[in-house]
Amino acid sequence: MCAGIGSPGTLPEVFRGYLGDRNAPQLIKDDEVVQATPLPPIKGEFFKRAGGKGFQRPFELATLRLRNMAEVLGKWQTYVPDVSHITQRGATYVIANGEVMYQHCDRNILGFATNMSRPLAFLDELNLA
Repeated sequence: MCAGIGSPGTLPEVFRGYLGDRNAPQLIKDDEVVQATPLPPIKGEFFKRAGGKGFQRPFELATLRLRNMAEVLGKWQTYVPDVSHITQRGATYVIANGEVMYQHCDRNILGFATNMSRPLAFLDELNLA
């Protein structure tokens, strides 16, 4: 599955993490320092030099995914005390007043929204007030 076999959309999402996405917002501020083990600390301006400013730059999302992976693996027993509950697919649900207002069940490993460049865009269409 990690190679994208039997998981449509996984490889494009992996590549988006490395290549950047001009339709997605910038993820790391230029003056922010990111700790992503096993990499040395990376200052946000590195990503500016790699691709620009004001959008998701090359390697920005991949770096945050690496940081998240190191966090999860380092605390595996805390996050997954019972391996029978491991999920393999992403999903997003909005439940209000006991009713499912929105649901998206993705078919790939890294997906959790219809529009991964702007994953919360669906909120504009919901009237929860």
